[in-house]
Amino acid sequence: MSPKLVLTSFLLWHAYAAAIRAPGPGQLELGEAFSPDLWKPLSNSFGSLPVVLWHGMGDSCCAPHSIGAIAKLIEFQLGVFVYSVNTGSSEYTDVLSSFWGDVNDQVAIVCAKLRNLTQLSGGYNAVGFSQGGQFLRAVAERCQHTGGPRMRTLVTLGSQHQGVMNVPGCRTLPLNSSHGACHLMQQLLGMGAYLPYVRDHVVQAQYFKDPLRLPEYLTANTFLPDINNERGPEGRNPLYPTNLASLERLVLYRFVDDETVVPRDSAWFSFFDGERLMPLREQAMYNEDWIGLRTLDEQGRLIMDDIPGMHMQFSLQWFAENVIRKYLTNRPDS
Repeated sequence: MSPKLVLTSFLLWHAYAAAIRAPGPGQLELGEAFSPDLWKPLSNSFGSLPVVLWHGMGDSCCAPHSIGAIAKLIEFQLGVFVYSVNTGSSEYTDVLSSFWGDVNDQVAIVCAKLRNLTQLSGGYNAVGFSQGGQFLRAVAERCQHTGGPRMRTLVTLGSQHQGVMNVPGCRTLPLNSSHGACHLMQQLLGMGAYLPYVRDHVVQAQYFKDPLRLPEYLTANTFLPDINNERGPEGRNPLYPTNLASLERLVLYRFVDDETVVPRDSAWFSFFDGERLMPLREQAMYNEDWIGLRTLDEQGRLIMDDIPGMHMQFSLQWFAENVIRKYLTNRPDS
């Protein structure tokens, strides 16, 4: 299969996602953006840590009605420094870099940027939106020990921690029951996602996990199998479980009606093996503690929760009540 055809398939994927919902496959859709009651400092905000944000696919670091609004809300309510990750030199190139680039390079660049931010020297909390969630997890696993600022709490919203296996809108079904356009797209993506040119340039290919081609995924995919420590005992990085388990909390939010992430339960580290959804606690990743999830869970520091609605569609009020007040303040609400 030619790289050109595979790239066309990925572009069709993105176009399809844009057609079935707005504003885009990984962008925020915020309600109540200018409710005056939200823009007041919290009484329990003193001593709260700075916050790092990483946006999703098709979004940018500072879009005023998206991540920019989230950043301002945190600044107003907590009075802390907020850094929104930008992997491009402009808004346009930042959006482009969420589709096109090498995620390993992006993570390394972000780690270096965070090390140079003196405002983070006492540690920071982080929030990852959609694919930004697994990218920030990579930051924690790869950089927590390097002498830079330490991530304390990581909150991810609708992230693809176990990858995606089909295009948005294609519900998770046993593979021998799928048909039509969804079946065709899954075959096309599976045939080409691990070709060198595609996997090195298309961001979404770097967390595409085809249950019918797991050996290819493990050997050819350069990002997700690494941060999930899936390449067997000899290939596992012993720093990853130590670094991730050093978090004070790992919070995994799943969107109840998510049709963009297939399977939606990837947000909770569940994996679809082609026949059934494998919950996290049934997987070797958890039971053998490949990346520290079992340690976090047994100590009550792994939190899984739901967000009502579709992928990346929530209100600022919801974010204030369920992320800022619960997980970003120095003295969280009970």
